[in-house]
Formats: sequence, structure tokens, C-alpha cells
Amino acid sequence: MKSVQVYSVLRKRLAPAFKANGFKRSKTMLSWVRPQSELFLGAWCQVDQRGWDDYAGSKFVVEFQIGYEPVIGGRTIRRERIGRMLNDDDRGTIRALQNDVIAKLTRPPKGHALLHVGEDVRTWYLKQFEPIEQPYSQRDDIWFRYKDADDLAKWAQFLMTKLPEVIQQTESWASQVAAH
Repeated sequence: MKSVQVYSVLRKRLAPAFKANGFKRSKTMLSWVRPQSELFLGAWCQVDQRGWDDYAGSKFVVEFQIGYEPVIGGRTIRRERIGRMLNDDDRGTIRALQNDVIAKLTRPPKGHALLHVGEDVRTWYLKQFEPIEQPYSQRDDIWFRYKDADDLAKWAQFLMTKLPEVIQQTESWASQVAAH
């Protein structure tokens, strides 16, 4: 799937939830911004820059920020990826969803180019087809894996359930700034 397709699926599914929480679409990637006191709360999805792989699929990340400008990546006070904003149970759900995606992947044929570049690349590439055994911690940089639009729909559903509490956390960053 090309990133344009990924953003289209995610936009269609996530936009109503962001709009209901007072956000407007921004110009950067797939992003939304809204005023928060004298600051701006932003959220965005970013597809992995390595792009799509016919066997391993791809992944995207979701980030939230509080900043001085209504610009994603602008003058920010704080920004976090969603995996670090969730609790252990939520990260357990993420791991289960990741493993569902991984189970759908088709391992590459023996002649696949990435298997013959070098042992480090081969090991890295083949690891993408193994289930995630260890629970994620708050320190892990979690990207959401996908093979198809069904996976994106499942991620969007999960994200919509977490959106209220993550927005509330991001709002608390703004009040911490106001308190200082």
C-alpha cells in the first residue's frame, strides 16, 4: 500500500473522532490541530519512510504535541508517541494486534534480495516475521504494523478508543506550562 492509500484509510476513519474533539485538519502528513488555551494541541500519523514491502508490509506511528504554533513539528513544548502515553494493558492490546498482523505476513522466498545483502540485514528483515514475545514497555517506540486496509481499520478502531484519554494527557501538558 502506498502511503497515500494508508493516509486515506486512516483519515476516513479517524477524522470524525478528531473533529468531534474540536480538531481541524492540518497540512502536514495526516494531522489535526486545535487551540488549547494560548497554545496548540496537535496529532498526526506518519507512515514509515522505508515504504511498503510486499512481504513485511509497513508501519505507521501516531504522535501528539503541544506547541506555540498550529504547525505539526513547529515550536513544540512537548511531543510524545502514543505508545508511551498508554498503560501496560493498552500496550498489551497493541502487541496482540501487532502479532495478528505478523501472523498474516507471507515470508519472502529464498531468492528475495534482502536475504542476500548481508547477515545483519537478513537477520533484521526476518525478525519482522516473528511474533513479538516480550511485552512493550513505556520506553518502547511503538509503530503500528499493517499488511492491508483491514489492519488499518483495526488500528483506527483502537486509536479512537484511546483518543479521549490521550487528548486529556496532552491537555495536561498545556496546563503544566500555564502553571509555570
